[in-house]
Amino acid sequence: MPRSASHLARLALLVPSLCLPLTATATEGGGSSYPVGVETNFSGAMLPEGIHGLVYYQHYTAERNRDNSGHDNPRFAYFKSQADVLALRFSKIWPEIRFAGAQVESRLVLTLPTLDLHAGLSRTAPLPPLDRSGSAQALGDTTLAPVLLGWHGENWHQLAGVEIIAPSGDYRVERPVNAGRNTWQTALLYGVSWLPGTWEASARLRMGHNSPNTATDYHSGDELSLEFSAGRKLAPGWFAGINGYLYRQLSNDVQHGTVVNGNGNRGAANALGPYVAWSASRQASLVGKLQQEFDNRNRAEGLRLWLQARYSF
Repeated sequence: MPRSASHLARLALLVPSLCLPLTATATEGGGSSYPVGVETNFSGAMLPEGIHGLVYYQHYTAERNRDNSGHDNPRFAYFKSQADVLALRFSKIWPEIRFAGAQVESRLVLTLPTLDLHAGLSRTAPLPPLDRSGSAQALGDTTLAPVLLGWHGENWHQLAGVEIIAPSGDYRVERPVNAGRNTWQTALLYGVSWLPGTWEASARLRMGHNSPNTATDYHSGDELSLEFSAGRKLAPGWFAGINGYLYRQLSNDVQHGTVVNGNGNRGAANALGPYVAWSASRQASLVGKLQQEFDNRNRAEGLRLWLQARYSF
């Protein structure tokens, strides 16, 4: 095996990347088809050739919802949300296919979210808050990445491609909480990893375009996310460091031909926290990471926990 490939095998298997949908908390409902924060570690380093199975668990909790100025949203008299998501990713890196000098990967991601929302909309006294609480547990939307390209160098690795999130999840317009979002999202992505010796630094840029929700005539704006990590190998099989993300909505939300809230309801989020990764062999690895959000706009602000496991066949 070439030196760059063996270097990749030792490092990239620690923290495999993933694309999965999650309705968490701007855009319609303050959520997104894509769970920003999942692609932080080794996000430019494609896994070695073969078939890989991944299991991801995400726990997200928030007790604050921010308005357009970053303050507590006065539209809510009370607010608390929680999301627990189990995701399965099946990934195939094709040994017999090369394109423009790159490896070729295909991915399929299935999710099962459990969502709980305790929220009430403020009303003029003496009227009590209008309760909009609800919960959902059902199959979520499906992510398909038919072609991802991965290039490998001595210390630099790159990954680029297109992914599609299909509205296959359970959705009913009258519910306050749904497992699916009833929209399509198409995204372009590019990731890069720098792996000099025992260090790693990675970043991933993703631009997502949403289709309108035909049930509500709500068209969420385009979304840009930058996910990143930096860490070091502490002992054989162990890495630790920091990870986080920046999320910005670049265009306005529009409903019935009108800009939502007069300001486009453009969401923003920031997060930072630690991660630790362990790999026993080339066949298996485990990852845990925390992401504390801050300075959010037009969406919930909370704490995200990820637990990730991989087995290679």
